Amino acid sequence: MSVVKQQANLKRWKRSVSYGHRWMAETAFSSIKRMFGEHLTARKFSNMVKEIFLKATLYNMFNRMT
Repeated sequence: MSVVKQQANLKRWKRSVSYGHRWMAETAFSSIKRMFGEHLTARKFSNMVKEIFLKATLYNMFNRMT
């Protein structure tokens, strides 16, 4: 198999699995953790979900302001 064909297959594979897009999610998670801390204060799972949703909403609001 030629190098050119291998590179074409690699590019096709990267597009098909969205390779290289994880860094965007990791950046957002890191920013949220720096802004609000790593820990949750809620004890019940349903309240934890609400707290995470609230933090993400506030994060998005802060981003729109800047």
